[in-house]
Amino acid sequence: MGAVLATGRRISSGEVTSEEVVRACLQRIAEREDTVHAWAHLDAELALRQARARDAEAPRSPLHGVPVGVKDVIDTADLPTEQGTVLHAGRRPERDADCVAALRAAGAVILGKTVSTELAT
Repeated sequence: MGAVLATGRRISSGEVTSEEVVRACLQRIAEREDTVHAWAHLDAELALRQARARDAEAPRSPLHGVPVGVKDVIDTADLPTEQGTVLHAGRRPERDADCVAALRAAGAVILGKTVSTELAT
C-alpha cells in the first residue's frame, strides 16, 4: 500500500499528474501484457479521460488520481464484467459494485478489469 499512497502524494503535491501516471502504467502494461496476461479489459482512452478529469479537480482523498485495476468479478458500469467465463461474455452491469463506487468517490482512476479465475467469488 506504500507505493499507492506515495503515488497519491506525488499527484496531490503536483509533482506528477494523474495523466502522467496513467500513461506510464499503460506503457508498462503494453510492454508486459503479452507475457503477463493480467488484463481482461483495458480501456486506455477511458482511463486517460478519468485521469484528466482528476487532474482538473482538487484532491478528494489519498487515492485521488491513482490508477487501479478491478478484478473481473466486480461490477463496473463502464466496462464489461465477464467473470472470466464465456457464459458472461459482453455482460455490462448497470451500476458499479459498492467497492468500485467508493474507489471512484475517492478519485481513483479505473484502468480496466484484471483477469479472474472463471466464476470466482
